[in-house]
Amino acid sequence: MTETAGPSTSLRSGRDDKYVTTQDTSENPPQPAPYTIEVVELSPSLRAELLDLEAWGEILATYGRTMGVAVALTDAQGRLLGETHNAQPVWKLMHDTAPNWAGVCPFCVTLGLPCTAVAEALDTGGVVMTRDQAGLTHVAVPLLLGKQPLGAIIAGQVFDRYPEPLPLRRVAKEFDVAPQQLWDVARKQRPVSGSSLRASGDLLRALGHAFLRQRYAAILETKLAETNGRFRLLVEEVRDYALFTMDPLGRVTSWNCGAERLLGYAEAEIVGQNFSCIFTPEDIENRVPEGQLHEAMQAGRAENEGWRVPANRKQFWADVNITALLGDAGTIRSFAIIMQDVSERRRIAALLEETRLERGRLQEEFLSHVSHELRTPLTAIYFFITNLFDGLLGDLTPEQHATLALAVDNVKQLKDMVSDLLDITRVETHKLTVEPQYASPVKLIAEVLSTCSTNATLKNIHLRSDIAPGLPFVWADPARVRQILINLIDNGIKFTGEGGTVTVANKTFPETHGFLCLSVSDTGCGISPENREIIFERLTQLKSGGETSRGGLGLGLFISKELVLQHGGRIWLESRLGRGSTFYFTLPVFALAKLCAAVFTAANLESGSVTLMAVDVVEVEGALQADLLTEMRKVLERCIRPGQDVLLPAMSDTEPVDSFFIVASAGDSGSSVIASRVSRELQNFDRTSKLKPAISSTTLHLLPGESGEEHFDEIAARIERLIQAHLLHKESLK
Repeated sequence: MTETAGPSTSLRSGRDDKYVTTQDTSENPPQPAPYTIEVVELSPSLRAELLDLEAWGEILATYGRTMGVAVALTDAQGRLLGETHNAQPVWKLMHDTAPNWAGVCPFCVTLGLPCTAVAEALDTGGVVMTRDQAGLTHVAVPLLLGKQPLGAIIAGQVFDRYPEPLPLRRVAKEFDVAPQQLWDVARKQRPVSGSSLRASGDLLRALGHAFLRQRYAAILETKLAETNGRFRLLVEEVRDYALFTMDPLGRVTSWNCGAERLLGYAEAEIVGQNFSCIFTPEDIENRVPEGQLHEAMQAGRAENEGWRVPANRKQFWADVNITALLGDAGTIRSFAIIMQDVSERRRIAALLEETRLERGRLQEEFLSHVSHELRTPLTAIYFFITNLFDGLLGDLTPEQHATLALAVDNVKQLKDMVSDLLDITRVETHKLTVEPQYASPVKLIAEVLSTCSTNATLKNIHLRSDIAPGLPFVWADPARVRQILINLIDNGIKFTGEGGTVTVANKTFPETHGFLCLSVSDTGCGISPENREIIFERLTQLKSGGETSRGGLGLGLFISKELVLQHGGRIWLESRLGRGSTFYFTLPVFALAKLCAAVFTAANLESGSVTLMAVDVVEVEGALQADLLTEMRKVLERCIRPGQDVLLPAMSDTEPVDSFFIVASAGDSGSSVIASRVSRELQNFDRTSKLKPAISSTTLHLLPGESGEEHFDEIAARIERLIQAHLLHKESLK
């Protein structure tokens, strides 16, 4: 305990004196460390409840009467809260008769510096004892909740020794109190020894902290009960949702009236039962309930929809949310389930989907019919106009030539619109497909630049290619890649002024590993930030030069985005107003190792060899046609062993494709069996012998330890080199 002489007048120096004495531990055992608990930040209203005078009154009054000292409650600033219990005679006399005493400290008789006992007690967490100018002593006991100071209990107003006349005479003069009257009252007041006062301070500290903790717990329990009551009322009043809880094993522990209404079980019937009783027999057999609980355990929650079976056995479609509730140790204590009957929503969604599909079917049928009806006259118009434009029907004047050039452009635009309308219908009906194959991006870009050069020349726009040499082949649909590039290049030409440049290039980004990134950039007007958000939406048309662009229907970029997504890539743009725009899109790089994943397994490669088989078809009397080759591929697919062999896609971008390759997980003897099967099936396929298939094979012998997954890419690279060597040799023989 810290003991200080409070603001009092020194008899020797005339100054306020303050001192600290060391507690005698032989008489007084060490104080326990201040009790601390974890609490949230206390609100003003909660502080007021914790220091409620009515709650503290009885314990303070009892303590004052028992110990024979005055006692009172203060706030954290040392201001008195309520009354002083068992006020002592000298303090009461001074308080009642001294008009000049403003009561700077509730228990100090002084006009000097303010008492700091309460502040020190709250700062140190210990009991502080102080003596005033009259010799009256009191203790300040801190009230702390956790580390948050609430206030203090002060007790004393007593002499810890017999009163001395000189200090009392001086105090009487300063406070304008009759000296004799003060002396008579002081002589009658029974002193309390310092050790007793210190002991009473320790006792009061223990009592105060215990009562404060009890008071805090009672307030929390009351508020928790109120919250639980409101929550219980809320849960019970919810009738459109089933709300119930389960233990970690899935046994129901609570059941609201909404659950009773939805599932038909009374609380007494269902509590203690496993929640699997509301699942269908098929779900129970497939262990769906256990799977949902496992998912909730792993992820903290599980959301699903499915059939549920109420007591009347009439199934309904339910939307279910299961949330794991954790205990203090972080382990799962229970599960909370919210369930809603969404059968009507599902029925409406199914009806809407059916309507959407029917509308798409009718729309596709209509557009297909319109397209067919439009394409025939458009083709004829285009044929006749180009004949005129090329001067086949006579020379043209400059004016006629310009007019026919405009007509040709408009016919081309109409044909593109018809194609876009068909594609947009396929997108809506999920029929927009891509047929990926081994394709050269360099060749595709060269073809597209040649196609777009006429349009660029008319606007005096320079088309350029900035493609790095040795680009890898891609796994993409060549026709669809051409469509994407043409859409982006035409878009760049449209929004670039005369004399500008449109560039096709490739770029490498760290996040595009396994993909080839191509870009189409222009030096046009650029796109504003707000338009970048909508540029890939259907029917979006931006303004160029202050006027709405009338070229097309605003479907090109939307279709391009869908085509890129179908390839597994992504498309985005960068743009600056007045500086131009750059559109980027990615395509998957061809990876033979991925196509051969089913073959490249430890079990298949255990033999230590892989065989590449080539089937070359020779055209006889014009028999080699595209549809015939498609049928041949189907024949070869029947010849391979699923999971052990793979028929590769066309490994050449030349047309027609007349070489097929099979990668087989077999040695020389196994490949001979496959070769015999292929020869026999092809002969059965073409009895007229117009096809002369030539079958050859090469076996790759793996080095010891080369059958591991880390070597799959290397094996695939060796196979790809063999394929390219075969194709080059075949080309040299033509």
